[in-house]
Amino acid sequence: MLQVRQDSHGETIVISFTQLDGTAESDEFYIKAGLKGRPYHKEIIRLGNKPRRRGLKPWRGRGTFEKEQPMITCIHERGSGMTLFDVPIQQPLLDVVCSSVSYGSTVYTDEYRAYGQLQEHGFVHERVGHSGKEYARGDVHVNNCECRSNLCQLWLKKFMGVNRYNLQAYVKSFQFVHNLRDKTREERFRRILCYN
Repeated sequence: MLQVRQDSHGETIVISFTQLDGTAESDEFYIKAGLKGRPYHKEIIRLGNKPRRRGLKPWRGRGTFEKEQPMITCIHERGSGMTLFDVPIQQPLLDVVCSSVSYGSTVYTDEYRAYGQLQEHGFVHERVGHSGKEYARGDVHVNNCECRSNLCQLWLKKFMGVNRYNLQAYVKSFQFVHNLRDKTREERFRRILCYN
């Protein structure tokens, strides 16, 4: 579905895609994001901690928001090239995919178990087995998501650490810039002005 608006010149502007359709890829990645920031940040004051100044220690297993290694999901639609990023805090990965991709679509993922019930929720689901050194099988791959995830990580690194409570805003700003990279500055500026 599209949200459409008219600007002051009477031109129709597509604001945002609420759901992807057709063939989509979904992948997740983790980034270090703790309580870095100003000492007056609400969460730092509430916890009584000082903001960290050094990097976080490595962790074992998959990261979580509480472990200061939040998951960022990347869902890419192959037809339009639109990519959605999200930081699910208290939301299961399956719910993120179900709310971002329209039912009946084909979703390609890796073998992460959280994607296991996609077929039961009305999707055509195929997966590649990265643990078995399988990265592509014909059209079944998540290489587009991995590419965009790497671009997002590089973009986030320039901030030299991100507070985990502000990570969603950083990720959504990257999503906006990335999805409108082929537009002129004027068109991007008009979309910012028309955004809800």
